[in-house]
Amino acid sequence: MRGRALGAADRAISREGMAALGFGLTVLMIGVTGGLLMQTGDSLSDGGPILSTSSEPVHATGPTSGWVRISHESGDAVDVADVDVVVSLPDHDKRARLHGLPTERLTQNDYSGNHIFTRGRAGVDGAIAAPNGSDARLEASDEVAFRIEQRRVPLEPGQRVTVTLRHTESETRLARERIDVVE
Repeated sequence: MRGRALGAADRAISREGMAALGFGLTVLMIGVTGGLLMQTGDSLSDGGPILSTSSEPVHATGPTSGWVRISHESGDAVDVADVDVVVSLPDHDKRARLHGLPTERLTQNDYSGNHIFTRGRAGVDGAIAAPNGSDARLEASDEVAFRIEQRRVPLEPGQRVTVTLRHTESETRLARERIDVVE
């Protein structure tokens, strides 16, 4: 008995051949993607400075009540004049932004949005509390500190304060802290 002759339509790739072809294409795609990323790796941080921050809980009562402190743990140094501090109080449906920093004393010209901050010298501390026009810099081990006015926003344990540091020059987010309010 004679078998029929195989034509072009009867040719196929075995399962093992298909698996090898699929594996080869996957490796090729990974290689091309990795090569493209390596070429642009130097520009991945060009969006702006990079900071690592931390914070302590905000106290609702006591002598340090209302003080929000963000510590610059590590990363790039940033000119304070290029930093905006965006504060959100979701439990009170309020949002405000500190700008025009540094400042010796917090005035109504230093923030926009809801009036939630303690004005005057008692409202700012740390790297943002420097004479206007100074060349203040936020560097590792420095902190940004401001006080939420208890009469305007009565903080209570269990609430949360969200603080975002924004770099105005590159329009990027430097850091975001979600801080719990405690007794």
